Amino acid sequence: MRFWLLMLGGLLIWAAHFLGLYLLSSAADVARGDAGAWSVAGYGFSLVCLLAITGLCWRSLIALRAKPEPTQAFGLRIAIAAGLLSGIGVIFQTLVLIVGA
Repeated sequence: MRFWLLMLGGLLIWAAHFLGLYLLSSAADVARGDAGAWSVAGYGFSLVCLLAITGLCWRSLIALRAKPEPTQAFGLRIAIAAGLLSGIGVIFQTLVLIVGA
């Protein structure tokens, strides 16, 4: 089970990031008081998500360099690819905060 979480962790973080930014933008729309503070919260949340994805990719890369068995090596490569895709997704979702400002 832990291996599946490692393999799909980047995609799960990406999904949580999408939900988190959606909730932050909804709260900012309701509050309408200080849009800058909500944007800063969104940037911070995006940074935390990117750091978590980077940590998962780094852990997968370190485990891959230890010469695992072929099935685990394939799963680790999937984890790295999913992490890179998720990182790109997080960056593109964060661009909405920059363009909206």
